[in-house]
Amino acid sequence: MSKSTPLSVQNAFNSALSTSKENAAAIRAAHNAARQAILNDQMTSDLAKRGKLDMLKIDTRDKLAALKESQESFIKGLRDKVEKEFRGHQPADGASVVSRRDAADRARKLDRREAMEVLQDAIAGNDADFAHAIGVRARNVAWVDVAEAYQDAFRESAGSAEALAYLDSNGPGTAGYNLNNSATFAAPLD
Repeated sequence: MSKSTPLSVQNAFNSALSTSKENAAAIRAAHNAARQAILNDQMTSDLAKRGKLDMLKIDTRDKLAALKESQESFIKGLRDKVEKEFRGHQPADGASVVSRRDAADRARKLDRREAMEVLQDAIAGNDADFAHAIGVRARNVAWVDVAEAYQDAFRESAGSAEALAYLDSNGPGTAGYNLNNSATFAAPLD
């Protein structure tokens, strides 16, 4: 599997949104056509039409919900992939796991000023686990200068950090994403 680039992540994210929007429009168009066919059926009573329309509405909502779930699953998978690339290869032996856990615990106790100083020491001392823990913490709490210092020292993670920043500023939980989903997955009004 190839390493993600910021541009490939942006393209995949935007493509997923665009595809979902197109598929949702197709679902709503099919709903409107079926609705009109039900209303135009002169051989069906008004009560039977109401029942068919109610079932059509439920079916359309279910299809839109499934489409939304598919989009969210894709975006979560994309973010998870980039997050793994950002973290890099991590040995799974017991000593490495304990070392990473200890480094993450020590990084959580640092304030911004200390983080920059300790990061420089970790880089100079070739303590990749601790440097990485500080870099992840800096990224998570938006210490831009510390995160950039980490990325400068570990260039292989810079693209992943940029891709994660794009997903964080445009993905689930952001106003633009929520507004887009509200419009995309809105059930037809009957």
